[in-house]
Amino acid sequence: MVFEKAYAGIDLGGTKMLAVIADAQGKVLASEEQPTLADEGAESVMSRMAGMVRRLIALGGRQVSGLGVATAGTLDPEDGTVRYAGNLGWTQVPLGRTLERELGLKVTVENDANAAAYGEWKAGAGRGTRNCVFVTVSTGIGGGIVEGGRLIRGWTASAGEIGHLTIDWNGPACGCGNVGCLELYASGTAIGKAGAAAAAADPAAGRAMLDLAGGDAARITSREVAAAAEGGNPLALKLLRNAGRALGAGLASVVHLANPELIVLGGGASKIGAPLLGPMEEEFRRRVIPSLGEKVRIVPPELGVPAGAIGAALMAE
Repeated sequence: MVFEKAYAGIDLGGTKMLAVIADAQGKVLASEEQPTLADEGAESVMSRMAGMVRRLIALGGRQVSGLGVATAGTLDPEDGTVRYAGNLGWTQVPLGRTLERELGLKVTVENDANAAAYGEWKAGAGRGTRNCVFVTVSTGIGGGIVEGGRLIRGWTASAGEIGHLTIDWNGPACGCGNVGCLELYASGTAIGKAGAAAAAADPAAGRAMLDLAGGDAARITSREVAAAAEGGNPLALKLLRNAGRALGAGLASVVHLANPELIVLGGGASKIGAPLLGPMEEEFRRRVIPSLGEKVRIVPPELGVPAGAIGAALMAE
């Protein structure tokens, strides 16, 4: 029996890792998920990654033509070294070379947001476009840019840091060293912090969020803010409106820079819905240069959680 070409992909996260075998169209043929257990050390993690790929190859009864790995952190794309990944506690880990030696496969290592962007462009919501930006709004805000059918990596393979666009030059300090970064206003973390501060300052107005958090303002996250807003709480709705407007302003800047035909908006916070996305769309349309943005569509992703693993696999073609 002759099989079409297949590729392996792994999305390596701080808490879990997802491995897939996918065909050239991005269809997942087999998958396996495991906890990362990063505290056991890089050698242990890489050994278990190799084991996942071997099992999936055996399960599918077919060979794969390459392996792609999506991971957070700063990378050397030439040899697949993870220079630094805080979520894993890794510094100068030869991820690509180690997996090539273990598996006898060509290994491509890519930033996780870039891999998800590539997956959505080639096999998801961005199919058929040539210019597409993927934005993920979750704990932080990240992204990837596809231009002319090619992933834009930048000089040090770090392009797409959309969360660190400055939207307030007098804003609070960000962990990146800048101030007023977009993710300080519109990420899931930012929404949760704003909810906690607002409820602590005005417990009566924030009662709905406090009740959902067991009465402890410090336990309020974006989930409690979103749930309170769904119930009609005015304070929660105001917080999401502010975050949505910040996100819309950031996306307008992305369009001014990259001139895409499509923005794919993913991540957990993006699922909050109209209380966040309505103000985002209004602010985006208000700020974007009409000739650049009037035809730009902002759409949800299609691949969901496996986007990084699928994108990584497709990049191994």
